[in-house]
Amino acid sequence: MPAEWVLASKFEELTGVTRETVKQRKKCGVWREGQQVAVVHRRLYVNIKAADQWIRDHLPKPHHPA
Repeated sequence: MPAEWVLASKFEELTGVTRETVKQRKKCGVWREGQQVAVVHRRLYVNIKAADQWIRDHLPKPHHPA
């Protein structure tokens, strides 16, 4: 079973989203502590499933002509 929480560096390796971007999303409240991100022993983690869901929720909705 794949890990749900990974270090931000591993998340960057998997997705291309930099650690700085993750930190900025956390700082601005875009990603929430305990939901998409967590800091444990001063290490920044990302919840892959929650981050993926956040991305899906923010994809442009298909425009269907009337």
